[in-house]
Amino acid sequence: MKTVRSFRQPKGALPTAGIVAVLCVIAFKAAGIEVTTTEPTTQPATATTKPYMPKNLSEAAIDLTYRQKVALSAGRDGAHWREKAFYVMLARTAELVDPEASSKEFPALESPAIGSLLDYPNRYRAQKIRVTMRVHMTEEYVSGSRNWAPDRDWPRGKKLWHMTGFRLSELGANSEKKTPAQEIVVFSLVDPAELLGKPKAVSDKGACTYGQYGKTIELAGIFYKTYKDEIVDSNSKRPAKRDFPVVIAYHLKASKVTSHETDGSTAMRNAVIVVVVAMMGLLYTVRKRAKQVKAAPIGSGAAGNVKYTPLRNVEEDNLPNEERETQPVDQDLVNAVQAFESKRNTDGTDDKS
Repeated sequence: MKTVRSFRQPKGALPTAGIVAVLCVIAFKAAGIEVTTTEPTTQPATATTKPYMPKNLSEAAIDLTYRQKVALSAGRDGAHWREKAFYVMLARTAELVDPEASSKEFPALESPAIGSLLDYPNRYRAQKIRVTMRVHMTEEYVSGSRNWAPDRDWPRGKKLWHMTGFRLSELGANSEKKTPAQEIVVFSLVDPAELLGKPKAVSDKGACTYGQYGKTIELAGIFYKTYKDEIVDSNSKRPAKRDFPVVIAYHLKASKVTSHETDGSTAMRNAVIVVVVAMMGLLYTVRKRAKQVKAAPIGSGAAGNVKYTPLRNVEEDNLPNEERETQPVDQDLVNAVQAFESKRNTDGTDDKS
């Protein structure tokens, strides 16, 4: 049997490396030098120091620390949104929650199409954008509860509202590789309950749904990334992979657009209903008028049955011939008859053939 030689420290002896570390810390404290093991928040100085800007960040990105930029540069589009960069962006976006300031800058924010966010995520990452969306579902997440683990940047007890829906201007738009009504995922740092009102239904897990057309709101947020998920296609009823843009919202406001105003099929259906009702009303009016005219007695003065009034003096019809001959005749009529007779004689129109 082989003997295994053991290299053990004698009892009561500290490891040499541990002693050296303790002595170094004591020496640094005595000299007033602070020892830290936290991650750097600024870019390390070099001979030619330039602001660090990862290639996957927008040129219009909000101000970020060196640590935040490094975290975002490590994020991957298509992967799940719950990663270190997500918590870093939550903490940074929470600093932007200011209703008064956000209301002033809201109209000037860019509102890119969903297709642009999916096709060119690096162009918009960490940039403020404006979205008008139709919310179908919301769910409150609390850090440290259920399957939401707390993080250094998003500690236990912090709240977040997950919202899914459609960006209104995308409905009916032509887009390659995407369906016309492209879904968007929003994580709001502001409670949307007051704007959305009472939900149509609430699940056992607390998810709130808002019916077929949902509720329309406007929001300002930071575009974070895109991620791919599997959903059930509404037409084929089969699982399908879809890309979704993820936005972290820091400002919500009511929308002047109705929930289904931009739904083309609904607008067409409403127009057809209006035309049909108008035609039915016109037909009813015509038929009713026709019945009134048909039922009115002759000479009653109803429309279409005006009482006949002769233009001649009917009182002269009952006079004897002698008195009728003595009645005065209009001189203009006599002159006209004489002129006609004279002309006819001159032209020879009265010659018998």
